[in-house]
Order: sequence, then C-alpha cells, then structure tokens
Amino acid sequence: MKIELELQLLEDTDMSADDFTALYLVFKGGFDLLQRLNLHPDWEKLQQEGYIKLGETIEEHVARQDFIDLFTNNFDSMFAELIGTYPMKVNTTTGIRILHAKDPDVKANEKCKNKYKKIVKTNKHIHKAIMKALDTQLTLERHNLSYLQNLETWLNNHTWEKYQDIDINDINNSESKRITRKL
Repeated sequence: MKIELELQLLEDTDMSADDFTALYLVFKGGFDLLQRLNLHPDWEKLQQEGYIKLGETIEEHVARQDFIDLFTNNFDSMFAELIGTYPMKVNTTTGIRILHAKDPDVKANEKCKNKYKKIVKTNKHIHKAIMKALDTQLTLERHNLSYLQNLETWLNNHTWEKYQDIDINDINNSESKRITRKL
C-alpha cells in the first residue's frame, strides 16, 4: 500500500503524520498493517475533531466524512468554484479584456479544467489553499485588476503560490504606516 503525506494538509489540520497514516489505514481497511506499524495516533483528539468514530477494537474504528473530504471531493464543483471566483473580465485603458469563459463546462475552459485537474486531482485541501491564495491576490490587487493574468496563464505559472504565505492584515497595517513624498 502506498500512502502519500501532504505536509501542507498536516499543517492545515494540525494532524501528525501518525494520525493521518492511522486514519488512512482505517479508511482503507488496512487494520493488519495498522497493528504492525509503530504508530502513536491521538485517537481521542481525532474523534473530537470529527475524523473518526472509535469502536471497541481497532477493526471497529470508522473514518468519518470529515476525514474523507480532506482528500476526495467532486472535481467539477471545485473547478466551478474557481471559475466563479476568478474574474471573468477586467477593464483596461483600451477596453475590456476577457480572462475566461463564464461556464466551467464550455470548450473554451477545457485547457484550464485539464490543467487544474492535474494540479488539484481530487484533493480538496489543495483546492482550498489555491482559493485562499486567489482571494489574497484579489484583495491585494483590487485597484489594479487590469493586469490580472488570463486564467490559463495563471494556472500554468502557478501564480497563486506567490500569495500563499501573505497575511492580508500585515499588508493593511504596513500600508497605513507608509511614508510618501508630495511633489
């Protein structure tokens, strides 16, 4: 059995590698492997957070939907959310520039959809991280959207990665302390 650990997922959920591995093995029914590995999951914490329902024995533990949703979801709804959030058009000095088609299922969005599927797969936490970064970008550039990239370019360049570690509150506080000159 192959188990991939997304470090960002562990950080976002405040879950240890042992917690995730044990939950995944419960979800996949790998109880014999779970007993052979030297894992020390915090079962009580995982139950309190809604990731598992504990049974009398390990074989009776059941992974809950909250855990399953961390890495499996409906891709079409995730892509529709991206299309709905990313600006469809922007005003420029020469007119209007179209960044993507409105309907997520049209041929014009097919390349974007395929690219996003390669990036996100069915990982909802990756989608959430991208949407959070997009929200940060749109907040920071709200007065200068005319330079926003076409959606396909934005996906190809992984532009959201530039905005992932930015805290909006820090930016807003630094803008109020900005020193400017009057000419």
